[in-house]
Amino acid sequence: MSARPNGGGFVVGLLIGAAVGAAAAMLLADEETRDAVIGRAREASNQAVDATGDLRDRVGEATAAWQSNAADLYERGRTILEQARSAGNNQPEGGHSEQRTDGA
Repeated sequence: MSARPNGGGFVVGLLIGAAVGAAAAMLLADEETRDAVIGRAREASNQAVDATGDLRDRVGEATAAWQSNAADLYERGRTILEQARSAGNNQPEGGHSEQRTDGA
């Protein structure tokens, strides 16, 4: 039995062919069409830059909120642990805080 390729070569070939076809179309197109395509490409580029900036801001805000929540949870856990340790230190030596009266 021979091993079949996973199809990755086909996809790469498809992408290279699309790029070559787009380059040939730009070379053969008239100047007005080229200007229109270039203008739309610039608009798309500007929109991508704006979207990236917005995403960066949102991620920064979310990260700051997560860090704040994590710090709050850490402090709460530390406080509870200290309270538990203090409560443990206040117990009699046997570790029992109440004495049994039923004789057991």
